[in-house]
Amino acid sequence: MTDECDEHTNTSRSQSTMGGSNKRRGISAVIAARGAATTADDDDRPVQRRSSEWIKAVFLFFYLFIAGVSNWAVIAYTHDFVPREPLPDVIFSLVEEQRWASSLGDFCVALCIVLLAALLVIHQHRGTILKRVVFCAATLYAMRSITLAVTQLPSAYTENASRCRDRVTPRFSVFLSRLIEQTIRIGFQSKDSMLCGDLLFSGHSLVMVTCSLAIAYYLPRSIKPLQWIAHISCAIGMICMIISRTHYTIDVIIAYWLSNMVFRLYHAFCELDVCMERQKSILNSWWPCRIIDWLEENIVPGRLENRVQWPLAAWRRRRENSNELRNSGSSSESSTCETSHNHQTHHKHVSIYFLANFLGYLWNSLVWLTL
Repeated sequence: MTDECDEHTNTSRSQSTMGGSNKRRGISAVIAARGAATTADDDDRPVQRRSSEWIKAVFLFFYLFIAGVSNWAVIAYTHDFVPREPLPDVIFSLVEEQRWASSLGDFCVALCIVLLAALLVIHQHRGTILKRVVFCAATLYAMRSITLAVTQLPSAYTENASRCRDRVTPRFSVFLSRLIEQTIRIGFQSKDSMLCGDLLFSGHSLVMVTCSLAIAYYLPRSIKPLQWIAHISCAIGMICMIISRTHYTIDVIIAYWLSNMVFRLYHAFCELDVCMERQKSILNSWWPCRIIDWLEENIVPGRLENRVQWPLAAWRRRRENSNELRNSGSSSESSTCETSHNHQTHHKHVSIYFLANFLGYLWNSLVWLTL
């Protein structure tokens, strides 16, 4: 009778274990479908190796740097070929050149960047936001380097002859000195002695539009009205770019359209809730989305939750989590049967098992050789 009871108990335990295993596998399938990693206990398959975040950071840094340098290289080369007579523009025919607006436009650019930096400080997902914004900006600057190279527009100032530098015979030494100068100044130029032709499309506008879109998209609901500071600053900055004749109207319009397109396509691709939907989407055929898929592989698909979290609080939270993991690891070493499902102890037992088998095999080989 006792044997029958024990057999019944073991059978029920095995059934409950199988049910729990199937349930865990079902949950793991859902998590895996949303792009999150699964543990070895939840899934029999090994966890897929993912690229480290620092590799992505290095890639984004060089992507943005190369895109920026390519802009400056094109300007350094095309300056001597750019005409000096400005083209007609509808806004220019209605409003005279306002030189003071150029400084105000630069201030609006700086304000948008500062507002974005403040958002990165207070947001819980600051690293993800920075990664996305840098990729969008680098992609736009890469597009801009192509448009600058294929079409050279003359500067729009009324006094191009006095504000643009003199033309010289193209030489590599001149090109290299201009490129180094622009790299050191990060693209900023003097208003009275500049390299002309830096027009199609507006770099000031793409920075302001990208920053304002990111601020409006990621601001937590409690401080959502602050987005209008970025929107108003962006609108004023774009108007100043035109009335100061730093850019033609077409430069600002194209920058606005392209900035919206790149930002919204990136986030539309990220907001697809299931990874399989990304593969079926038409966006997947656009080559930048292949890079986006790699950049977002460690992030659960869908829209991020906008929460305020100060850097010090995030640091304390990570420290508490590491302490909890360290304490759980130390307690697992001292426990007995309660820790049989712990990953670290499991791997330790597996290592000891294989070590014992290896020593046994080695001993049998030695005995066979001595015989």
